[in-house]
Amino acid sequence: AADRRGLPTFDRFCMAPTPTVGRRIGGRTRWLCLGLAAAAVTWVTRHEPRSWAPRALAAAPAEPAAAAAPVATEATSKCEELLAEHMGTVRSRIAGWEKASSEGRSVLRYGKQASQLLNRTLSSFEEDARNKLKDGCDVERQALEQQLQKQLYSIFLEQRSIVEQVLYTRLKKDLLRRMRRKKRELSVKEKLKLLHQAMADYDDQVAELCPFFVANPERDRAERRLSELQWAIADTPEGKEMKQRWKMDRLRRAPTRQSRDIAISLSPGMRLMLRPSGLGNFQLFSRRKVGPTNNPNEVAFGIHNDGKVIDVYNDQPHPPLIKFQPTIAIELSAS
Repeated sequence: AADRRGLPTFDRFCMAPTPTVGRRIGGRTRWLCLGLAAAAVTWVTRHEPRSWAPRALAAAPAEPAAAAAPVATEATSKCEELLAEHMGTVRSRIAGWEKASSEGRSVLRYGKQASQLLNRTLSSFEEDARNKLKDGCDVERQALEQQLQKQLYSIFLEQRSIVEQVLYTRLKKDLLRRMRRKKRELSVKEKLKLLHQAMADYDDQVAELCPFFVANPERDRAERRLSELQWAIADTPEGKEMKQRWKMDRLRRAPTRQSRDIAISLSPGMRLMLRPSGLGNFQLFSRRKVGPTNNPNEVAFGIHNDGKVIDVYNDQPHPPLIKFQPTIAIELSAS
C-alpha cells in the first residue's frame, strides 16, 4: 500500500522479523521505524491541502449581493434621469423670471406662483417615481426640492431688491418735496411718519413676493437702509443745495427787513399868540422851522382879534391879550 503522495509504507520493513540480525538490533530497528513514521505523519499533516468547503460556504452569500448591485445602480440612474426630466420642465419658466428680475421688472404675485410651481413639481416627481420605478427616490426628491428652492429664493431676493429700490427713490422724493414746500428741514416726527408709510408699503408688496419656504423676507435690511436715508436727507446733494438756497434768500431779505423800522422824532417848539380886542373876524398865523435840518424846531406866531369874545375854556369874560404856549412835535415814520 502507498500513502496519498505515493510513499511506500513501512509496515513490512518495521514489523517483519530479521533473521540475520539479533534481537537487540531488531529492537533498535523498530524504534527507528517508529521515529521515521512519526516524522512522516507530521510532514504529511503540515503539507496536506486543507479543505476549501468552509470558504466556498462563506463566499456563497456574496453572490446575491453582487447580483443586487447592478439592480441598485440601475434604479439610481433612473431616479437621476427622472430628476433631470422634471428640472427641465420648469427650466423655461424659471429662466423667464430670472430675466425679468435682471431687467428690473417685478413679477406679479411671484410668491404664489413660485409656491405652486414647487409643490406641483414635487408631486409630479413623486407620482412618476411610484408609477415607473416602484420606488420613492427619496434622495433625488430631496435634491430636486433643494435645487428648486435655491433658484426660487435667488429670484425672490432680486424681486425684493427691486421693491426696496422703488421705495427708496419714492421716500427720497417725498422728503425733498416736503422740505422744498416748507422751506426748512423736516422735524423728527415728520421724517418718522414718512418712514413708517414706506415700511408699510414694503410689507404689503413683499408679502405677495414671498414663497412659503422663505423664512426671512429681509425686512431688517430694508428698514435700516430707508432709516439711514430719512435721517441723512439734509446731507444729500439735493438737501445741501436746498439749504444753500435758503441761506441766500435770508441774506437777500435781511436789508429789506431792517428798513421796515418805526422812527419817532420829538421836536420842541414855541407858539405865541396876540389876541387884541375885536369880534374875531381877523386871523393871521405864521410858522417857521429853526434849528438843525435833521431835527428842526418849530416856532409859530399868530394874531386873532377875539378880545371881546368870552373865553369859554378858561371861564373868563375876556381872553388874555398875549398867550404863550410851548409845543412838542412828534414825528412818526415807518420805512
